[in-house]
Amino acid sequence: MDNKRFTYHATGGALFMLLLKNGFLTVVTLGIYTFWAKANTQKFMAENTEWAGERFSFHGTGKERFIGFLKALAILVVGGIVLQILGKILGMISLTLAQIIPPILLAAFFLGVFPFVIVGSRKYLTSRTGFRNLRFGFDGKGLELAKIYLKGGLLTIVTLGIYYPWFYAEKEAYIASKTRYGNANFGFQVDGKEIFFIYLKGFFLSIITFGIYSSWFLADLQNYIWNHRSFQGKKFQSDLTGGKVFLNIIVAYAIVLFTLGFGLAWAIVRISKLFLESISLETEVDFGSISAKADPTASATAEGLEALAETLEGFLTI
Repeated sequence: MDNKRFTYHATGGALFMLLLKNGFLTVVTLGIYTFWAKANTQKFMAENTEWAGERFSFHGTGKERFIGFLKALAILVVGGIVLQILGKILGMISLTLAQIIPPILLAAFFLGVFPFVIVGSRKYLTSRTGFRNLRFGFDGKGLELAKIYLKGGLLTIVTLGIYYPWFYAEKEAYIASKTRYGNANFGFQVDGKEIFFIYLKGFFLSIITFGIYSSWFLADLQNYIWNHRSFQGKKFQSDLTGGKVFLNIIVAYAIVLFTLGFGLAWAIVRISKLFLESISLETEVDFGSISAKADPTASATAEGLEALAETLEGFLTI
C-alpha cells in the first residue's frame, strides 16, 4: 500500500514575521485588521501544507470577513433591540417576566442558530480552500445539523456528559459526509462507544499521572479520528505517538519560556508539523474522476454566518 504523508513546510521565522505584521497592523487599526490577519494566517497554513507533491491554497480575503462581521453585527443589534422592546412590554405586565423571559430567549437564539452558523462557516472555509486547481465544498444543511445538535445536546445534558462521544460521532460523521473535494465526498465512520472509552481512559490516567498522560490521550484521539476518515474509499492514517507529543510539548514550552515569548512562532510550527506530518493518505486517488462543483450558497450570507460564529464564540468566552 503506497501512502503519502502530509508535509508542513512552514518555518518559525516566516510565521514570526507574519504574526509581527498581523499584530502591528491590528493595533494600528484598532482591531479592524483582525479580519485580514486571520485570512493571512489561513493562507500561510494552507500554502505551507503539501500532499502528493501539491500544496493547498486559501482564497479567502479580509474584506469578505469584515463584511461578514458587519452583517453579523447587524443581526445581533436587531436581535438586541427586539429583546429590549420585548423586555419593556413584559415589564408592563410583570417585572418578573421581564427579568426571566429575555435571557431565556437570548440563550435559545444562540443555541438554535449555532448549527446554522457551523454550516455557514464550513461552507465559507471549504469554498475558499483549494488543491490542484479544484475547490473543496460543503453540502450540509442547517436544519439537518440542528436536529443532530438538539438530540445530542439534550441527551448529553440528561446523561451528565456521558452521551457526548455518541453525539460527537454522529455530528462529525454528518459533517464529513457532506464535505467534498470537487464532487467527491469524504467519509467518517466511528463508534461512539470506542470514543467514550478513549475519553474515559484518557481522563483517569491523566489524573493519576498528574497530567502527563494527556499527551498519549491526544495521540490516541487523533489516531482514532483520522484512522476512521476516508476519501474515495481510501483511508487516512495517523501514527502519532504520545512520547513524541510529550517531548515536543516540553520543547515548545521551553522555547517560549526561554525566549520570553518571542519563540512562540517556532513553538507553533513545531507542534503543527508534528501533528500534521503524522497523517497520511493512500495515493491511489483517482483525480481524473473528480470534477469541479460550484457552491452557489457559499455567498456573502455564508460569510456573515462564519463571522457570526466568531462573535458567538466571543460571547461564550466572556
